[in-house]
Amino acid sequence: MSEKIKLRSNALVIINLLLFTIASSSFAKTLQGKVVKIADGDTLTILDVRGFKYRVRLAGIDAPERDQYYGKESTIKLRWLVFGKEVTVKYSKYDRYGRILGKVLVEPQGDMFCLVVHCARKMDVGLEQINAGTAWHYKRYQNEQYEEDRKLYSVAERGARKKKIGLWKDKNPTSPWKWRKDSRLEALRQRFNETKAKEKTYAMALRMDPEQLKKYLDEAIWNAFKSSGLDEDEFVVEFDVSPEKLKSILENREDEK
Repeated sequence: MSEKIKLRSNALVIINLLLFTIASSSFAKTLQGKVVKIADGDTLTILDVRGFKYRVRLAGIDAPERDQYYGKESTIKLRWLVFGKEVTVKYSKYDRYGRILGKVLVEPQGDMFCLVVHCARKMDVGLEQINAGTAWHYKRYQNEQYEEDRKLYSVAERGARKKKIGLWKDKNPTSPWKWRKDSRLEALRQRFNETKAKEKTYAMALRMDPEQLKKYLDEAIWNAFKSSGLDEDEFVVEFDVSPEKLKSILENREDEK
C-alpha cells in the first residue's frame, strides 16, 4: 500500500471516529439513583448509592409550571411515574440552573413480567409525560435529541393533541415557555412602574433638578428594555412608553459607545 493510500485510509478512520463521537454525544454519561423529590412535571431529584443528590431536568419536554393550567396534574403524573423508584439518567450536559439535563428511564408501571425477572425494556419518562398530555415536546431544543427520540416525541404530542388528552382539553393552552416569559415581563413591568413612582417621589422630596429626574427615568426605561427581550415595537406597547422616547434613549446609548 502506498504512503498516500495509507494517509487517506487513516484520515477516513479519524473522520468516522469523529462522526461517531458527535452522533453519540447526546447522552455521553449515565447516572442511576432513587427519585426522592418531584419539583414539577419535568424536574426531579435523585439520590445515588453514595448519598449524593442530583437535580434532573427531563430533556426534550417542557411541562406546565406548577401554578399554571395543568401544572398540578403534570407534577402528580411525574410523581406517580417515578417517585421512590430507581431510575437511569442518560445525559451529557447541565442547564443554566446547574441541573442535569437528560433522558430518564424507569421500569414500566404494572408490567408483571418485569417484576419477576430483570426487564431490559425501560420506559422513557419524558415521552410518557407527552403521551399523557402533561407536557409539551420542547421544540426549541429538539436538535439536542437523538433523531429517533425527536420523532417519537413529536408524534406523541400530535397524538395527544388529536385525542384532546390532558392539557390539550383546552383548545388553546398557553405553552410553559410563553407563560414564563409573560410572568417575567409582568414582574419587570411592576418593578419598572415602582421605579418611576419612587424616582418622582424622590425628586419632589429632594427638589431634584428636572434634568436629573429625566436621566433617572431614561435609565429605568433603558434597563427595562434590556431585560425584557422585546423588540422596540413590542416594548412601547407593553410598557406604555412613547416610540419617540424609546428611540431617543436608544440613539443616545449608541452615541455613548
